[in-house]
Amino acid sequence: MNLLSLLFFVFLAVAFAVYYLVPKKGQWIVLLTASLLFYVYATRLGLVVLAAETLLIFFLVKRMETHPEQKKKILAAICILCAVVILILLKYVPEICGMGTGGSWVLKDLLLPLGISYYTLMIISYTVDVYRGQITAERSFAKLLLFAFYFPSITQGPLNRYGDLTPQFYEPHTYEAKSIFEGLMRFGWGCFKKLVIANRTAALIAGIYGSSKATGVLILLAMLLSMLQLYSDFSGFADMAIGISQMFGITLPENFRQPYFSRSIAEYWRRWHITLGAWLKDYIYYPLSVSRMAKSFIKKGADRHARKRRTKLISCIALMILWIIMGVWHGSGWKFFLMGVYYGVIFIITMLLEPVAASFGKKHPKAVASPLYKFWQQVRTTLLLWLAPLLFSVKDLAQLGDLTGKVFKKFAFVSLFDGTILKFDLDGLQLIILLIGFFTLLIVSVIEYNTKKKICGLVLKQHFVIRLLIYWFVIVMILLSLNISNTEFIYAQF
Repeated sequence: MNLLSLLFFVFLAVAFAVYYLVPKKGQWIVLLTASLLFYVYATRLGLVVLAAETLLIFFLVKRMETHPEQKKKILAAICILCAVVILILLKYVPEICGMGTGGSWVLKDLLLPLGISYYTLMIISYTVDVYRGQITAERSFAKLLLFAFYFPSITQGPLNRYGDLTPQFYEPHTYEAKSIFEGLMRFGWGCFKKLVIANRTAALIAGIYGSSKATGVLILLAMLLSMLQLYSDFSGFADMAIGISQMFGITLPENFRQPYFSRSIAEYWRRWHITLGAWLKDYIYYPLSVSRMAKSFIKKGADRHARKRRTKLISCIALMILWIIMGVWHGSGWKFFLMGVYYGVIFIITMLLEPVAASFGKKHPKAVASPLYKFWQQVRTTLLLWLAPLLFSVKDLAQLGDLTGKVFKKFAFVSLFDGTILKFDLDGLQLIILLIGFFTLLIVSVIEYNTKKKICGLVLKQHFVIRLLIYWFVIVMILLSLNISNTEFIYAQF
C-alpha cells in the first residue's frame, strides 16, 4: 500500500479516528490491527511467514531469561541464525536464482515479504538486547507483533529499538491538536520531497539514461542528480513515517540530519540513515572489536606501539566487515557488494589519515577554521559518496560502465544550455518546478543545519500570514506534481 495512494489516506484516516475514539488502554490494539491489515494488504502470505518467525523468536527469547549464561548464549545464537537464514532464503536465494520476478502472487509473497530486511534487523536487536540484559523479554506475543510490524516504519524504517518504541505504544495518548498538526506538516514535507523533487528527478534521470542522444555532460548531470533523487526519496519517506507516528503520539528516531553538509565520511554516516548506522555500530562493529579473539590478538603485541597497531588493524577489519554487510543488506547483486567494499575502503582510509588531518589542523588553524575550507570539506565528502546513489539508479555494473564511458566520449558542455535537456521527459515548466523544489530543499536544509531544529516546528512559530503562505506554497507545488509518474519508493524493495 503506497503511502501516497488514496487508499492509504482513507486507511490512515480511519485508523486515526478509531485510535482517538477507543479507550486509551485499547489504543495499542488499534495500532496492531492497522499494522496487520496494512501488511496483509501488501503481501498477504508474507505475514504468515514473518508472524511464524516472530512466534518462534518470542518463545526462544522468553526462555533465555530462565537459563544460565551458556544456554542463554546458545538460544540467542539460534534466534539470530534463524532470522538470518530466513532472510537469505526469502530474499537472496530468489534474487540469485532469478525467482520472484514472475509466477503467481503466492510465490512472490512467500519469497520476499514486505520490509523483511528491516524486520530482520529489528528482531535481531530485540534478541541481543534481551541477551545483554538491557531489556526484559516481552510476555505478550501480540505486543511483540506490534513492535515487529508497526506500519509507518516496517517498509523503510527508521529502524526501531524495542526499548525505545514499545513503551510508547502503551502510554495513554490524548488528542493534542498542535502535535497532530505538526505531524501532518511533517508528513506533507515528506510528500513535497517525494512528489516535487524525487519523482521529477527520477523521470529526468530515466530519460537521459534511456536516450542514445544524451551527451556526456548530461549523463554526468544524471549521475549527480541520482544523489538528489535518493536523498529526497528516502528522507521524504522518513519524514512521512515520523509525521504519521507523531499524529498517533509516538516518536520515531530521526533518520537524516542534512547528510550532504557533512565534512567527513564519518560525519556523513552519523547523518545518513542514522538508525541503520547505529545498528551496525552496536551489533556488528563493537562486538567484533571487543570479541575474545580480537582482545587475544591485541594482547600478543610485543609493546605498546605494536598493540596500538593491532588495535587499528582490528578496527579496519571490523569496519570492512560492517560495510560489506551494509552493502549486501541492500541486495544480492555485485553492485551492492561493490558499494559495501567501496565505502569500507574510503572509511578505513579516512580513519588512517585522521592523524595527518589533525596535524594539519594544528599547523594551520586559521585555514582549517575558514568557511572556504569547510565548504571544500563538504564538497569533497559529497563527491566521495557518489557511488551508492548512482548504483541505485542503474540496473547493473555493465550499465554503470557504459554510462561512465559515454561521459568521456562526447562531453558537449553546451548541451546544458541549448535546449537538449528539454528532450528528456520533462518540459521547461517541469524543470523550473524541479529547480524551485531543489532550492526550497536547500534553504530548509541550511535553516535546519544552523538552528539544529526541524522546519515544521520553526514554521509554527511564524506569523499567521507567513504560515499561510508557506502552506499554500507547499500544497500548490504538490498539486502541480500529481501528473508526474509516481515511482515506488526506492527503499521499498528492502
